[in-house]
Amino acid sequence: MKNHLKMKILKLTLLVLCGISFSAFASQDSTWKRHPYAKSKWVNGVNTDSGQSLHSSYYQDRRAKKFTLGLMAGASLFHGDADKKQLGWDIAPFVKYSISQTFALRAEYNIAKLRGQRDYQAPTLFKDNFQFTSNVTDWSLQAHFTLGNISFLRPLRKTQMYLFAGFGQTSFKSTATFIDQRLFLGDYYLTSYFGTGTPNPNLGKQVEEKFQARHLSIPLGIGFKHYLSKNFDLGVEYRHTFLRSDDIDVYNTAIFQNRWFDSYSYIRASFGWKFGSKNTQHYDWLSPVESIYDQMADVKKKTDCLGFDDDKDHVTNCFDQDNNTPDSCMVYGNGMAVDTDMDGVPDCQDQEPFTDKGALVDPTTGKAMDSDGDNIPDHRDRELNSSPGALVDANGVEIKMCCNCDNVTFPPVTISANCLTKEVKALLYQVVDKMKQCPDKKLILNGPAGKSSKYNAAANTRCMDEMIKFLVEKFGISRDRIITNYNAGTETKNTIEIKIQ
Repeated sequence: MKNHLKMKILKLTLLVLCGISFSAFASQDSTWKRHPYAKSKWVNGVNTDSGQSLHSSYYQDRRAKKFTLGLMAGASLFHGDADKKQLGWDIAPFVKYSISQTFALRAEYNIAKLRGQRDYQAPTLFKDNFQFTSNVTDWSLQAHFTLGNISFLRPLRKTQMYLFAGFGQTSFKSTATFIDQRLFLGDYYLTSYFGTGTPNPNLGKQVEEKFQARHLSIPLGIGFKHYLSKNFDLGVEYRHTFLRSDDIDVYNTAIFQNRWFDSYSYIRASFGWKFGSKNTQHYDWLSPVESIYDQMADVKKKTDCLGFDDDKDHVTNCFDQDNNTPDSCMVYGNGMAVDTDMDGVPDCQDQEPFTDKGALVDPTTGKAMDSDGDNIPDHRDRELNSSPGALVDANGVEIKMCCNCDNVTFPPVTISANCLTKEVKALLYQVVDKMKQCPDKKLILNGPAGKSSKYNAAANTRCMDEMIKFLVEKFGISRDRIITNYNAGTETKNTIEIKIQ
């Protein structure tokens, strides 16, 4: 009676303790911390937890992808009485379900061809020049153990090793050809070769035998897989399959050289597509300590950079946003060079450190751009094509000086091999201004007749033509407003007179 009462008290106490624990557990639910390596499933949704809670999931992302669908293909090898190796082939679709980061189940279906050969069977020589082929189909269910996720000594790598084992069923249809050296029909023990039994009618002939069956199989293997992307993996593996049969090669004879059980193996590559969730992660590639290594690497990176200042600006690399500032530049607290006018040229290189905000400046000197050279920067210049040397106001507008348009004479131009010198062009700018001020006047160019020699005549004509072309094409002066004269009385002069009348 006392023992029964004690049991009831113990059960009641356990129920009370469970209730208290559950209440405390529930009260902390809203304040659970999330694993720092967890990734969100819904980017724009309300719930941004990927399921990787410290309390409930033991560093496993419950919403990570769990399925892999793929294809394997490669070579096959037979291990049996026909032990002269010949390569066959194998192709196998598969599907895998990852239960945890280290354990998964895989189902596969293989279609393969096996080949083998044996030259003779000592000491009886009863099957000479033996060779066979077998069409094999097998299915199997395997347990996979991923080794890359259980190492706490290093972060997760992009290549993992795994082991697998399972069970299945193999069906085969085999055909063998050989020269028959069996002396008697029946069971072919060594005693049959000493004159007992029915004589073999196919002795010394090429014969063919067939056999088909279905047996339980046990696959074992090892493999490596590589992380290609969030959706795909690539791998290579070796699988060895054991059978309780000695009939795949149609060579099952009870003599001491004969093997008891046949087996075969695959060497193949695999390609897998990961699916099952919108989350980018997959169980196979989640490491329980990945976030810890990330944090350690981040801390190391920050501590390392505290002790270095590559550009010697007294701001460590950790906080320096510009690690290439010149030694002569003053910098802000973030390592950026001081730029008072914010024109992109630091003050230590800026020849005009107080240019207007928004002004277009020379990237090397920091001077405001002045396209027409009138000392008014482009961002304030209303006329960007002022004449060289022209008088302009504060806005870059040229000041026009109007004067009398009657009988305006300009300095003469000396005829030379290159008529359009800088001085001549400056003179022609003045001519253009006067032509614009006096739109009803015409330009008169008087040159020497050039009768002293053919060379002088050609030079005079060419120089005059160059001046006219410059005025017409450069400034748009109408050709009708230009009059050219060659004076017969000026052969000894080597100049062109310019007038406006």
